[in-house]
Amino acid sequence: MQSTDYLKLSGKPTAAPSLCFPSLSLWPLVPRRQTPVLKLLVSCNAHNEKIIFSDVVKKINRKGSTQKRILMITTRAIYNLENNKCKRRIEVQDIGKIVCSRTSDQFILHIPKEYDYHYSSARSKEIVTILEKVHHVYVGESLSVETLDDKDLTKYVLTKKDLEKRNKSAHMARRSSAGDLMKSMAKMGLSEEKPTLPKEDSETRAVFGEKACMDDFELLKVLGKGSFGKVMQVKKKDTGEILAMKILQKDKVLEKHQLEHTKAERHILQAVQHPFMVHLKYAFQSDTKLYMVLDYVNGGELFFHLQNSVRFSEVRARLYGAEILLALGHLHSLGIIYRDLKPENILLDKDGHVRLTDFGLAKQNIDSNDSKTYTFCGTPEYLAPEVVTSEGHGRGVDWWSLGTLIYEMMNGLPPFYDPNMTEMYKKIIHSPLNFPSFFSASAKDLLSKLLERNPEKRLGSGETDVEEIKAHPFFESIDWDQLYKREVETPFKPQVGSDTDVQNFDSCFTNEVARDSVVAPMKQSQEKNANFDGFTFVPQGPLKR
Repeated sequence: MQSTDYLKLSGKPTAAPSLCFPSLSLWPLVPRRQTPVLKLLVSCNAHNEKIIFSDVVKKINRKGSTQKRILMITTRAIYNLENNKCKRRIEVQDIGKIVCSRTSDQFILHIPKEYDYHYSSARSKEIVTILEKVHHVYVGESLSVETLDDKDLTKYVLTKKDLEKRNKSAHMARRSSAGDLMKSMAKMGLSEEKPTLPKEDSETRAVFGEKACMDDFELLKVLGKGSFGKVMQVKKKDTGEILAMKILQKDKVLEKHQLEHTKAERHILQAVQHPFMVHLKYAFQSDTKLYMVLDYVNGGELFFHLQNSVRFSEVRARLYGAEILLALGHLHSLGIIYRDLKPENILLDKDGHVRLTDFGLAKQNIDSNDSKTYTFCGTPEYLAPEVVTSEGHGRGVDWWSLGTLIYEMMNGLPPFYDPNMTEMYKKIIHSPLNFPSFFSASAKDLLSKLLERNPEKRLGSGETDVEEIKAHPFFESIDWDQLYKREVETPFKPQVGSDTDVQNFDSCFTNEVARDSVVAPMKQSQEKNANFDGFTFVPQGPLKR
């Protein structure tokens, strides 16, 4: 068995001999006599691999400066080596795309699970050819390779520092953005008093006519908090069913002028039945609080998974986009616009299907694109231009938000994101729509049509609404009937250990003590409580046209 002393980390390495595919039978990675290089690679969890190529390359950082690296390719992975350190090991199957320059020796490795790698090498064409062949042999699929001009090549490279900065600012901004009832901690209005359950619960009616009150439930975990409420994981004592309970303080609802939104949410949640939406099980109230008991969807927020993955593959983004498309289309058919689409309001179930939640900003009685409303509401990154300019908006705002969501799922950030909200609004209205080089042609075309600033020209603006979007080539591979029946295999299934598992929710909430705190009675209690008449009334059957 031959050693691999040809690679010297302290000096310029020599290249491996020319390749002969498909056998890939060159040097074993762990020979009898290990060199320092091989010991280093073994420490990076290399196993059952053979070295195919190595050479000195230049790694280009976000400022355009270069750093000398050794790029090694094996039958299973790429290694980014510096001196006596293995900086990164990338599995071959994790390469999403390679983008090459037309005019220079630069190339970019796009890794959807993390950040991009920007290199320069006189042997760039050879490196790309080798990676194409290794990917095809090991993964069984062709690797996408695109060629661009240098100015386009460098424009959308996502570096490690970009990623860290972006995630920090985006996480903080998104968690405190407008309309984020369930998760914002910035302006908490919640009491942390004695863990005593209120006894003043009024008799209420459930979806199926069964009366319910707070005493019927055991509090298990805190799932999220907001400016005037929180969400708890609960267990129905008589059945053992695990559910989610949304608890809102009445005085905060009134103080923040959210009465009509809250009433609309309760009605829509109970009335609309769809496989990709959460459903209301019970609704009741006390003198100080409102309670809505919903399906517990234990796969966690899409936002949580997007933060962990950085960005999703196009296949994964397409499936989520298609399921959300069906949910929004169903709402539109009932004269409802959603108005708050974002990863925080989408849950994944244990099978990896989406469930739309939080209907607090939904608007009813919008029957066509001619019907308009003028309320400025939503989450800043997702606002359509006609909302920002207060020109009046209809169903088209949901299609703009869908385009923004698909873009964010594939890129990691919304298309017009800026940490400065004023600048972001300016970008939404005026800035050109730019795409990362790794977006497919069909994805770019779909997003260009969904993110059309003129709502009358936006895809989905016609009489057929959702059907226009379903017919787009981006969704060509989707079997809509199978998808609706949840018979489509999902590319990702969340890790779920049991019905009560909360590992897919933010631990800053789940580590708290689960309790329904006592709140001081409202002033003019009788008069204010009259505002909530009808909250516990539940119409029979799903909402119909």
